[in-house]
Amino acid sequence: MIYFYALIANGANKKQIPKSFINALNMLLELNMLDDFGTSYKLKPTFVIGSIDVSQKGLFFVKSFNNAHQNDFRLMDISKHSRLKKGDIVLAKIKKLKGKGKGVLHLAKVLYATKPYALGVLVEKKGAIKALELDSKAQKEHYITLKASQKSLRAMPKHCVLKIDMNNGEIVEVLGVLADAHIDEKIALSPYNRPLNFSQKARDFAFGDEVCKQMYPHREDLTHLPFCVIDPQDARDHDDGIYFDSKNRILYVAIADVSEYVNAKSELDKEARARGFSLYFPHKVLPMLPFELSSGICSLKAHKVRLAMVWAISLDKHAQVLHSKLFEALICSHANVSYEQVEAFLNKTEPKTSPIPLVVKKWLKSYVPYVKKCKAARLKNGYEFSSQEIHLELDSKGEIASWKKIEQNLAHSIIEESMLLANVQSAHMLNEHIQKGIFRIHPPPKEERIKELMCELRRMGFTIPKSAKLHKIIASIQHSAHKSDMKEVIDSLIIKSFAKATYSVKNMGHFGLGFECYTHFTSPIRRYSDLVVHRILKAFLHKSNTLNFLLEGLYAIAQEINVKEKQISFIEQDFYQRKMIRHTQKLLESSTPLICQALVINEVSHALALDSIPHVRILLPCEFARFELIEVVITQVDLLRGIVYGKPLHYEEYKAKDKPAKKTHKKSSKRDKKTKPLTESRRKKRAKDV
Repeated sequence: MIYFYALIANGANKKQIPKSFINALNMLLELNMLDDFGTSYKLKPTFVIGSIDVSQKGLFFVKSFNNAHQNDFRLMDISKHSRLKKGDIVLAKIKKLKGKGKGVLHLAKVLYATKPYALGVLVEKKGAIKALELDSKAQKEHYITLKASQKSLRAMPKHCVLKIDMNNGEIVEVLGVLADAHIDEKIALSPYNRPLNFSQKARDFAFGDEVCKQMYPHREDLTHLPFCVIDPQDARDHDDGIYFDSKNRILYVAIADVSEYVNAKSELDKEARARGFSLYFPHKVLPMLPFELSSGICSLKAHKVRLAMVWAISLDKHAQVLHSKLFEALICSHANVSYEQVEAFLNKTEPKTSPIPLVVKKWLKSYVPYVKKCKAARLKNGYEFSSQEIHLELDSKGEIASWKKIEQNLAHSIIEESMLLANVQSAHMLNEHIQKGIFRIHPPPKEERIKELMCELRRMGFTIPKSAKLHKIIASIQHSAHKSDMKEVIDSLIIKSFAKATYSVKNMGHFGLGFECYTHFTSPIRRYSDLVVHRILKAFLHKSNTLNFLLEGLYAIAQEINVKEKQISFIEQDFYQRKMIRHTQKLLESSTPLICQALVINEVSHALALDSIPHVRILLPCEFARFELIEVVITQVDLLRGIVYGKPLHYEEYKAKDKPAKKTHKKSSKRDKKTKPLTESRRKKRAKDV
């Protein structure tokens, strides 16, 4: 559905519109919502088609499918439309607010309603078995009316998790029991109906393990070059390999040529597009492509001949790009190694039996100075933030056995800078020669968000440099934060004030990276956007008539990918939180007291754990100044509602500070608030944001 409505929102050639959407098209025509330009239709400019998003505060927004709309629209009069849900596609009329430049929307019609399913866990309440909705963001406990007898419900295991049709209360599926940690994956996946298996039709086209060089005489044979693939230790697929010719200062970036095996509009392509991305859990991957491709013939395995798209990038002595060339090639990786192994080699701490061949070590060592120069040049305009990634190791029960923060090192920089160079060159080719494609864009932050950020940083004690350039201000603050061991906290605040990167058919630059032009080219095994870019660039190189065919419907594809990217993020976050909440419960049972450092994330009563249980949201019994750093004692874990409760380490002192003061006529402000104890009822109300 997104494909059709995104086409209409951006202007659709009548020949592009699939026959399966004729009824939807006729409905919009009958409502007089479309402008007819003879060969194309486009939504009238006073209307918006987009998908519903709901904020943590319960506000409804519409994310427009029109690429010209960079910001989400606030949807008004929600009380009249109580059945609206996140993910619904709506048609709405733009209405300008008086005295303000921003527009708001009034709902005209729900074009597509997502299936009204919810997850519930069986609990006993006042002598009856009920289904408590599994939604940790809910303002209060919500029980779902089930179309089932008490006798049948009592026959089910304790805390059984059900998928329920909200239209009639029928139980659609029994997922398992909440006590079983393996259920976390099912719970995280359930709202998005992501297919777990590939159809037989798709798998029929996913085969092969060996590449016969004789079948590709037109490709440049680079199998003699000592390419190296560097990935995390637990990598399941290998998209990219690099080689640096130190004598001629040429960097070769080889990317798996997935487009050779996945044709546009084929069954394989349809299923890859439906997924959008590979989904990575700590214990498994749900690939965008069948394993026969993603971990087989497409993956750049060591000592295996593979098809690749290769950028040969010539650098000067300052690591600036002189010229570049994209071509189809055959490559053979001489080694597949981990970041840790490369870092050990660079630090001269590797074991005697090194997995890295001498020929690879030689060029790696000569490439390092160029990597450092590339990064230094990039950071003159772009930004660098500390890694927030946490790697989980799960045991056989599906619980956390251990976790660690991913520390970025020089080995990561080698791959990162190489991939950035290839992505930028790909973006320039799209922008200069085709003027269309799938670009990765990141708009500059809004002025009001930056003002808010500066106010918060001043309140935290940071001195804001008197500089007109935001880049210098941010760099100075990051430097100060690093000296005071607050880099991760400050980086989080800065990132929250920035806009989010998205995909777009038109180039708009990438603010965060500091690039005028950017795309994703280097991961076609796990990102559909990269696969689309490969096809377009190959068609351009071959001067193929298929180029126009590939450019059709790009607006819709970009919108689909944006939606899928959000879904993947929500799934991964939900899974992580559930695992960490279980881990917190386990720690609390075995270690009392459980104390952690936390950052207050709003002026209500929520904090984010930073150390022993990183990124876990904690509900506090009192209010704090936003972004205050406090020590928290974990007091309770509610696995049913997915809430971790805590209190300040010296809670009695906080309460003493909040004794009633003499009445004055001075108007209080939120910034003056320090702590405010919550009653039990208010505490439950605050749970909605956890």
